[in-house]
Amino acid sequence: MWARTKQGYTLVELVIVIAVLAVIAAIAVPGVSPDSDKKLQLAAEEVASAIRFARSEAIRTGDGHGLTISQTTQKVTVKKYDITIAPISTLGTLTHPIDKQPYDFNVNTKATTNGVIISNSSDVFDYGSEGRRRSLLFDSHGMPIWIVGSDPTRHLLEDGTIELSYGTQQRTVSVTPITGRVTVQ
Repeated sequence: MWARTKQGYTLVELVIVIAVLAVIAAIAVPGVSPDSDKKLQLAAEEVASAIRFARSEAIRTGDGHGLTISQTTQKVTVKKYDITIAPISTLGTLTHPIDKQPYDFNVNTKATTNGVIISNSSDVFDYGSEGRRRSLLFDSHGMPIWIVGSDPTRHLLEDGTIELSYGTQQRTVSVTPITGRVTVQ
């Protein structure tokens, strides 16, 4: 009689093959996890929201509002300014409209955006002949401006681009000169 031989793979062999494939997949696609894209998008939206809030408060109250974005500390702080006197002065940090906490957050260490960094190589707001600054002001019309020292001349924003990155992925938050419109790309 002929002996029948069983053909197929054992459970141990299948588990080993699946484990090897999982390791290869993890190495081949390290920076494309959906979690990283969500963190980066959330950080970009939070920065955009902070800018929009400062602008809307300037229009709503008729007072100067703005924010500071620091690559060194990775912080975004929304502030109220007195732009009626020269030199301008900071009147304080605004509170977030929802949680009523100071509108001051660190992009890199906030729980929902941990690991995202502000990656601009220089200060994010360009005022042309006045140079680049890390702060942006809005006047009562919502126009993005800068006022230097005791000079009452208002300088218009020429470029406001905040670059955020997480691993190899990037997002850009842009503030449009004149209108102050904010977009996330």
